[in-house]
Amino acid sequence: MTGNILYTMRKLLLLLFSLATISCSHLQRFRSQDPRETGIDFENKIVETDSLNAANYEYIYNGAGVGVGDLNNDGLPDIILVGNQVSSRIYLNLGNFKFRDITRNFIGLTNDQWYSGVALVDINCDGWLDVYLTSTAGNNPSRCKNRLWISNGAINGLDPTFTEMAEKYGIADEGQSVSAAFFDYDRDGYLDLYVLNNTLNRRMDALYRPKVNDGSSPNNDRLYHNNGNGTFTDVTITAGIVYEGFGLGLAVGDVNKDGYPDIYISNDFVYIRFLNPTQFF
Repeated sequence: MTGNILYTMRKLLLLLFSLATISCSHLQRFRSQDPRETGIDFENKIVETDSLNAANYEYIYNGAGVGVGDLNNDGLPDIILVGNQVSSRIYLNLGNFKFRDITRNFIGLTNDQWYSGVALVDINCDGWLDVYLTSTAGNNPSRCKNRLWISNGAINGLDPTFTEMAEKYGIADEGQSVSAAFFDYDRDGYLDLYVLNNTLNRRMDALYRPKVNDGSSPNNDRLYHNNGNGTFTDVTITAGIVYEGFGLGLAVGDVNKDGYPDIYISNDFVYIRFLNPTQFF
């Protein structure tokens, strides 16, 4: 009798396992969408030349950023795709995986800069998302300035338009930036800005040299304090952000649960840093 029960239980367990396996195999998976159907035909195409190639610019194929946010407040997430040698493109979500290109609504946005990342923020607290693009590559500071497109809103049901105002806000950083993040590091109710910089000022090699830790390196990141009046102030040195690094990515979160957002930064070539804002004060 006991043997029959054990045999029956084994069969039942085998049946349940088989059903679970079949069920898992039919779970919903991601599906590639045809650009002809979605309307998103962006291609970040890179063309090497004698003056710009992988031999003299090691980050040429690092790619660029993607931003997702509701630009026209219709409840649907829109997409910003950042371009290097091609113009960045902005697509409004029409629903059902259909998008419309509204890049022309970003006044002054061209392909004359090598954009590397995007951060979305309602920087003036008017209820409309604004777009901050980081820029890198090249030795011309004017072509490395980060840009801030302030939303003019969607007037009379039309698509929103955007005006570039990075210099007015004081955050047109020229440090060859890879990425950026807005967060309230001092908990004063205003979103501050961390800019991740990475400058290949010479061909990298395996030779040892001491790290620059006085804030003078061109690879030094930047922290901008939001003054709450439409302007920002560079507080990098006073905040203790003085260590050079070849930044590639950053993440913000309250790691130690003390109420202050911490910053984790990954770097190429040199090292990895971890910053806690309690050292800022």
